[in-house]
Amino acid sequence: MKKKVLILGSGGREHAMAWAFANDDNVSKVYCAPGNGGTSKIAENITINLANRQEILRLAQEKKIDLTVVGPENPLASGIVDSFQKEGLRIFGPDAYGAQLESSKLFARNLMAEKKILQPSFYSCNTRDEIESLKVILELPLVLKADGLAAGKGVIVCETDEEFEKALKTIFEDGEFGEAARRISLERCLVGEELSVFAVCDGKNFIILNTAQDHKRAFDGDSGPNTGGMGAYSPTPLSTPGLIDRVGVEIIQPTLDAMKDRGHPYTGFLYVGLMIVDGDPYVIEFNVRMGDPETQVVLPLLESSLLELLWDATEGNLNKSKVAVSSKVAVTVVLAADGYPGKYEKGMKIKGLEKVQDRLVFHAGTLQKDHDIISNGGRILNVVGFGKDLKSAIDDAYDIAKSIEFSGKYYRKDIGKRGMQYLKKGSKK
Repeated sequence: MKKKVLILGSGGREHAMAWAFANDDNVSKVYCAPGNGGTSKIAENITINLANRQEILRLAQEKKIDLTVVGPENPLASGIVDSFQKEGLRIFGPDAYGAQLESSKLFARNLMAEKKILQPSFYSCNTRDEIESLKVILELPLVLKADGLAAGKGVIVCETDEEFEKALKTIFEDGEFGEAARRISLERCLVGEELSVFAVCDGKNFIILNTAQDHKRAFDGDSGPNTGGMGAYSPTPLSTPGLIDRVGVEIIQPTLDAMKDRGHPYTGFLYVGLMIVDGDPYVIEFNVRMGDPETQVVLPLLESSLLELLWDATEGNLNKSKVAVSSKVAVTVVLAADGYPGKYEKGMKIKGLEKVQDRLVFHAGTLQKDHDIISNGGRILNVVGFGKDLKSAIDDAYDIAKSIEFSGKYYRKDIGKRGMQYLKKGSKK
């Protein structure tokens, strides 16, 4: 029997999920709460406060939802899964205890230390004095991470004394990360190549969906302030079968074993952020949901049923799941509002979407107003290109980007360039 699916969230990641479910023969109807201007075309949007658990539970019960999928991290950290399970409702994601893998950097670091998972040296600090004392011993470069959730912006890399002092001011004087920075993880800065691995977990087993590389900085050449992500591509040339096997055996399985041993089997997406140093995978961070904008390139390459996969995971039956992934490459470029991630305008009318109806464009910060789609955030649209190789996928994505217009449109022009450099290095070996 076909299933009704509810997706919690409103960004590009959630539009990509809605698209995958809307094209899934096992799904009868998709609801998005609250959704965006893009999801309104393929699903039913329902205005809701994601911080109000009772409201979400009531919605799932009233609409007779078969499976709820959580997009962002905050509802997971606050225990939405625990609430659903108490009511006997099926939901895909970890409980609040498991969500600490993302909501507490030090929880994750201590678990990895217990399981001897490769990670940077780290120190738990409560005060500015502790951090300054350790800096004298450890020397720069260092990374300061707010322990709690800080909307993806709680990480500061300090390569110079000036950057270090500025970071301390940001955390302790300006209080920019608020309660999230009550504790700080002070870490040695690793130098290598970044790679993200995305897995679906059922408490004891896992399936790796794919790999991707995000582009976090606002400007070309990986310069400027950190953002939620300006583009991504999948898969990355760094992800050899041997490396992926190591990530599964040395990182994901020990993490699942640790959570099971603690009485909280981990079910949900597990996003492993890695730094590859001299061929070895070190864990930079765990996220307990899919990435944004990585979802926008990972899910379109999934050729098998997303509903079946997540349903099997909630049943603890992932070992029965068959996953098929396209051999193509996907690239997404984020079309943002000028000024993002700082101050930016909203309410710009978006033109040209009708020209690219046969291409893949995921909405992030948009609203439908009468017959128009207007901007309603910093990251507005994600255009997705495909190709038999990375170069052709990059060209395809930028071709779509040029067709869409709105006032103050800004996007990076070098998404995927690092991947091309890896391929060149590999061809010279």
